[in-house]
Amino acid sequence: MRSKSKQAVLLIHGIGEQRPMDTLRGFVKAVWTTNTAIQHEHARPGVFSKPDMLSGSYELRRITTTQDRNGVRTDFYEFYWAHLMGGTSLGHIASWLRILLQRKPWKLPAHLRGAWVFLVLVIVFVALLAVQLTVPDFIELPRLLTGVGGLIVLGIIVPLINGIVGDAARYLNPEPSNIHRRQEIRSHGVDILNKLHASGQYSRIVVVGHSLGSVIGYDVLSCAWPAYAEQVEKGKNNPVLTALEQELGEGAVDTARYQDRQRALLGELQANGCPWLVTDFITLGSPLAHAELLLAHDDADLRAKQEERELPRCPPVLEAGKISFPAHLARRKLHHAAVFGPTRWTNLYFPARWLVKGDFIGGALRPVFGEGIADVPVHTTRRYGLLTHTLYWKLGPNDAALPHIERLRAAMNMLDALHAPEAEA
Repeated sequence: MRSKSKQAVLLIHGIGEQRPMDTLRGFVKAVWTTNTAIQHEHARPGVFSKPDMLSGSYELRRITTTQDRNGVRTDFYEFYWAHLMGGTSLGHIASWLRILLQRKPWKLPAHLRGAWVFLVLVIVFVALLAVQLTVPDFIELPRLLTGVGGLIVLGIIVPLINGIVGDAARYLNPEPSNIHRRQEIRSHGVDILNKLHASGQYSRIVVVGHSLGSVIGYDVLSCAWPAYAEQVEKGKNNPVLTALEQELGEGAVDTARYQDRQRALLGELQANGCPWLVTDFITLGSPLAHAELLLAHDDADLRAKQEERELPRCPPVLEAGKISFPAHLARRKLHHAAVFGPTRWTNLYFPARWLVKGDFIGGALRPVFGEGIADVPVHTTRRYGLLTHTLYWKLGPNDAALPHIERLRAAMNMLDALHAPEAEA
């Protein structure tokens, strides 16, 4: 019998030279250890580091909390994938950048044009520096960038580009040399998610993805869902599903109402035999905001992939006014791209300006993936609001919960309340 007193959070880290558990410990401190409002009045606020029996890695630990106000304990896990992305070369990066730079800048969304120009300037600078070092008389650069100085600058820039851009270049570019890496990361993520379900310990699972980790989380959920969608018993009633399909068929979506309906739909699916437990998908600084550039050729191609149900939307794409279909006369199941029928999607982002203000990697997702997503713009006084991509769970001085931390805690919804966090209209 499944325990009702535990829930699981699976955190997926972003790009860069990540060390196991560093991201998870900081995240747990922000959403649990310093969040006394959700802790049980008679339980200590600390956490316990226990063996992670699901990942197969001895580098990882499971962080377990004491009871919250509802008497529920939480197990925090990290899906660590950085070690699966070895062997990245400048050739991989150059191949991906070539694809991105082939896009006509005037056809890009306005918020991406500045990033495109910046990317071009960086490439031109690195190219000129390389030429100067190999053919000194070809072009005249400042003395600081010649000889040993140029080698030092190049030695700093190239590893920096490789460490920051390399992971994205490998994962987001489906060239033959990258397919194995993409497959291995997704398979490992699906395996961990399946083990969480099969453990019988949890009544709820929350998946959180930061940066590229949000793209990986989106893929893992999309790949895992179809097998669970099939597991629906015959002869069961579906009043919540029927009402939701009718509302979606009428057009406009109210995010708060839709997220409440999603939680009810999940309960109905579980009562009808579907073992899916993922109540929430939380994205932080997600490059999915630029999906038309990263996952498709252009906006028209992205919309086509969504309509063909290759890339799931929230709410799911309707077919003949429904997100489900009867595989047999007495059995109704949600289609393979309807993962965001029962799973709520909340997206936090720092609005960006001039590349350095806020987080230009993330952005709003409602315009890209659907009106069922709760877009939550956040702001922080840390670092004067500059280059905030890594600040989503960073506390203030003396562990103060700054406004962006309060919004993160609301999005995590650790007490599983039936409401959507305050979202952008």
